[in-house]
This record gives sequence, structure tokens and C-alpha cells, in this order.
Amino acid sequence: MCDFTEDQTTEFKETFQLFDRTGEGKILYSQCGEVMRALGQNPTNTKVLKVLGNPKSDEMNVKVLDFEHFLPMLQTVAKNKDQGTYEDYALLSQHLSHLVSLG
Repeated sequence: MCDFTEDQTTEFKETFQLFDRTGEGKILYSQCGEVMRALGQNPTNTKVLKVLGNPKSDEMNVKVLDFEHFLPMLQTVAKNKDQGTYEDYALLSQHLSHLVSLG
């Protein structure tokens, strides 16, 4: 697993707290991807939903997440960074091939 240094974890927690609108140390599920992107990751929405356990759309603005549960999700996204890039490339390549065959 991708391990973060103590300094990184402190920085991540400070950033996480900026998204905490209630002061309870929690963010909404719907904010998870935004926080990850603020921390330098670029997960797809599909990847964010996957690490959240595929919640229903009506749960995204109701369920909350604390930092202790967020950090392992961030580690999962950071660890699989290259995989998402390849998946995006494969999808783009397939789309471009289709466009070329039409023209």
C-alpha cells in the first residue's frame, strides 16, 4: 500500500478540514473526489464511487466520512494512479479508432 509520511498526513488532514462545513471533522461523500483532487490526485468519478463502496446517488449528500476513513481511500487512489491513466487512454484510443473508421 502507498504509505504517506507524517508531514503528508498532517497536510492532508489540514486540507480535509478545509472541506469540513460543520466543524465535526467530517465531509460529505459528495466531497470526497474534490478533496482528493485538492490533494493532487485525479481520480475518476467512477473510482471515487468505488472506494466509497458504490453508494446510491441519494446517499452522496447525506453520508459523511471522517479523516481516519478517508485516508485509506486516498491511499488506494494514489496507489492505483497509473491504472486509471491506462484505462482512460484505452477508452480514448477506442473512441478515436471509431472516429477514424467513420471518416
